[in-house]
Order: sequence, then structure tokens, then C-alpha cells
Amino acid sequence: MEQYRCDDYYEVGREKIREFARAIQDVHPTHWDDTAAATLGYPTLLAPLTFASSVATFAQRAMFREATGGYEPSRLLHIEQEILFHRPILAGDRLTWELTVNSHRAVDGGDLIVVTTVISDRDSGPAQTVHTTLSGRRGNNVTDIIEAAQRVSIQEIAPPIQSPRKVPAPLALPNQPDAVSPHRRELSTGHQFPRRTYRLGRGDLVNYAGVSGDNNPIHWSDTVSRTAGLENVVAHGMLTMGLGAGYLTSQLDDPSCVREYTVRFARTVAVNSRHPTDLEFSGTVQSINQGERTAVIALTAQTGGHDIFSHATAKVRLA
Repeated sequence: MEQYRCDDYYEVGREKIREFARAIQDVHPTHWDDTAAATLGYPTLLAPLTFASSVATFAQRAMFREATGGYEPSRLLHIEQEILFHRPILAGDRLTWELTVNSHRAVDGGDLIVVTTVISDRDSGPAQTVHTTLSGRRGNNVTDIIEAAQRVSIQEIAPPIQSPRKVPAPLALPNQPDAVSPHRRELSTGHQFPRRTYRLGRGDLVNYAGVSGDNNPIHWSDTVSRTAGLENVVAHGMLTMGLGAGYLTSQLDDPSCVREYTVRFARTVAVNSRHPTDLEFSGTVQSINQGERTAVIALTAQTGGHDIFSHATAKVRLA
């Protein structure tokens, strides 16, 4: 296993939290209003669930490119993402990333890459552990894709930061906290949450690309998406996962009660230039563990009658 560490840090801004919440259409008040966060015992705004694993810095991108063997973003397909939450991300946190390549093996047409990322605050320690599975695509048109992407991509600059470095020490994965918020509504097995429809247009994809730093042009350039073999530009996988997280926390009183959130992506979400794309989310309480005081919620997400996620669950702490 190879391991990498970002020596630089990312400081979470309260306006960045609001920008990100807007980008994923998450209106939970703890992401917007200090008073709402204080009501739940937090000194400042809480970041949405997928914030820390979605906001890319120059150091992160360099680290990820090295860890994946030099794959360009347009050649990587997001297969699965699992986030384990140790504590909420708050405005003012100074986040660092440590990445381990768990496996990197050849499959038909490319490579399957599994990485684990521990996201920590410099002062208080680990906040999230993220497991990511990616498919790297090979093929005769790889050069064409890269050249098309370079013609329309946001221009990269070389900031004066240290390069990512390999680290010999194994990552220490902490246990999750046992703290329980008293502000959560009661859940019962079989309970169904009301359906909610989100709408994505091309502007939403461009906005998310800018806010998150994920500038892969297959999400906003018809030229690049067609060169990559796609009929339309497609939404970011982490954008659809973020919509699911926002739907989930809209049904809960306290976003920090979420302990785990896992999504296995079934299909890309195409967004054409003529009209926006609707995505419908629903959720059901799958099981209750009274001993742990946790519940497992199964999420479904569809567009045009097709499943976006083949598997999506969240484990939450009960009141």
C-alpha cells in the first residue's frame, strides 16, 4: 500500500459552507444560520455531510493524481463512496488529508482503484474516513479526451505549495463517538420519508464545479463529454451524493447524528442543454438497533424512472 499526506491545510470558511450548501440545494438551517447551529450545541455553522470529501484543493488534486497513477480526471469513473463521520466539520476547521491506496489492479479496459482518505482537523484530530472506489478508463481515444479537455478546462496554475509526499506510517482509523443529540425525532422500522424532487440544469453543474473545485469538463462541456463517449454532459457523482445527503438531513433534526453514509453509483445523470433533469429521492428506515441506539436508512434516487444509486444507506444515531 502507498500512502500520501497533504502538508498544506484547507481552512473551512462559513461563507464557503453556505456556497456549498447552495450548490447541493441543502437548506438545513445549521448550514446557514449560526443561531440554528448554536441550538444544537455547536459554536458555528456545520458543513454539509459531503463537504470535506468534495471540496478539492490544489494539494489534494496533485496527491490524488499521483495516487491513481497519473489518471486525468476525465478518465476516472466514480464507482462507490463511503463516508464514516467521527465529528461534524465546522467553520474554522483546518483540514488535512491522508490517503492510502488500498488496491490498484487492472480490469477490462482500465484499472480499478480503491483508496482510503482520512480527513482531520489540525487541532482536534480525525473528522471523517472516506473509502472511494474508482474505475480508470484506458482506450485509443484517451489522447483525444485529454486534448479536448485541455481546450476548454479552467486554466491550472502552479501555486507555491509543497508537493504531496509519501508517508511510511500507517493511518490510524479512530472509533466513532458515542455522543447523542437530544434533538432528533423518533424513528421506527419501516417508516417512509416523503419523496422529494431536485432539479439540475447546466448552470447547477457549472456552479458545483466552481464551488467544489472539481473542474472535470465532462460535467459541463459537450465537446469533451462526446469525445469521452457520452451523449451528454453528466452530473458529478459527488453532486448527486450531496443531493442525497441533503435529502437525508432534511428529514432529521440534527445532521451530526449521521455516522455513516454509503453510495454505490448505478448510472450517470445526463443533463442536456435543452431542459433541466429531475431527480427524485425517497427513504425508508430499514432497521433499528436498540442496543447501539442506531437506525439504518435506505435511500433511493431515480431520474427518468432509472435508479441513480444501486445501493445507498445511512446509519444514524437515535435520540
